[in-house]
Amino acid sequence: MRWLFPLLFLFSLGLTVTGQESIEFLNLCETTEDILQASSHAELPLAISVNGGNLNEVSFSILLAEKWLRHNVLAHYPASNITTIVVETTAFCQQDHQHNNNLAVVLSSLKNVYHSLKRWGLEKDIKVSVAFNLDCLSLNSVSLNNDLKLVKPLIEFLQEVNSTYSVIPHYGFSRFSDKSLSLVSSHLESLKKPGFFYLNNINVLAIVPKGRKNIARKLSVVDFSPIGPFPVRPAPVPEIAKSPMTPSNVAFPPLAQVVSSPPPILSPTFAPEEPPFPFGVPANSPHGFSLPPCNPLHDGSPQIFPIQKLWCVAKPSVPEETLQQAMDYACGEGGADCMEISPQGNCYNPDTLVAHASYAFNSYWQKHKRSGGTCSFGGTAMLINSDPSFLHCRFILS
Repeated sequence: MRWLFPLLFLFSLGLTVTGQESIEFLNLCETTEDILQASSHAELPLAISVNGGNLNEVSFSILLAEKWLRHNVLAHYPASNITTIVVETTAFCQQDHQHNNNLAVVLSSLKNVYHSLKRWGLEKDIKVSVAFNLDCLSLNSVSLNNDLKLVKPLIEFLQEVNSTYSVIPHYGFSRFSDKSLSLVSSHLESLKKPGFFYLNNINVLAIVPKGRKNIARKLSVVDFSPIGPFPVRPAPVPEIAKSPMTPSNVAFPPLAQVVSSPPPILSPTFAPEEPPFPFGVPANSPHGFSLPPCNPLHDGSPQIFPIQKLWCVAKPSVPEETLQQAMDYACGEGGADCMEISPQGNCYNPDTLVAHASYAFNSYWQKHKRSGGTCSFGGTAMLINSDPSFLHCRFILS
């Protein structure tokens, strides 16, 4: 309990450093056990780490970032006071910059996590952040100018999405020491030197102390059972690589070409030929031994093939005006059932255009897909294979 008091006290101070920057102290959690331990003691802000063990996966695609987000953040939010997702850069400033390529992976991870949060409408409540060691990017470093050129794309992205910058203090960092805060100030002065750093919110991350038990500290070892009432609700993703279930050569017609009575689906031009069934199988083999009886042609029950479940949802990367036009068509001429996204409906919250358009698009597509309807809406929609339903809001599947 004693380790929590200084952090809580300093968090309440609202410290400021050089210029207009303000410092916020967060608990840095790397595992589910860290989150549970920190949350059980006090309602302190938490930062969840995307460390090296998950960095490549999260950076690969938004869908994999969403998988990480569900298991490591949404399973505990909002029961735990999670305010930040931190992508660490511990390999930077080490070993003569042999790991500088890691920054491209870090940037990709930041973007994928941000877009995943945006799908849930949480990008303003949970910030993405990049974390550097406090002794990195020193004013006295001979490679500072080159280092800042490499870091610049990360900083520019954080500023673009109005996010935060984080530092990981060295061992022995005192939250009450003027000298320690001076180190933070010096670090920020280094970033300001080229003139592209304008972030005002700075996080100082305190690593959650290890418990008494010997627990493996791997982010991949997590408790997948959800905590609290937060739903498992996917939403559309921005432009990403096509999954195997979606043909890559499908051409999306412009929005004006979407019609209320689409043409029927055409039959395929050819079908695979099946060899004729040998009805006249001889009772005995010509070589003198008997063949086992053949299986009957019909066993009385039809063969059941698994049906792939798909939902049509909106892309968050589409301009709002274009998305609004597509949703107006779906709810109007398209005949979608949009009562649930009215203020009295079960799907009104979250009250965002992307969430409402996703419900409308899915309603339209499920209604018309068997008669030629497509999940396109002029390129503003896409198919997903995870049920976006949540709480009492049910996305139909037909």
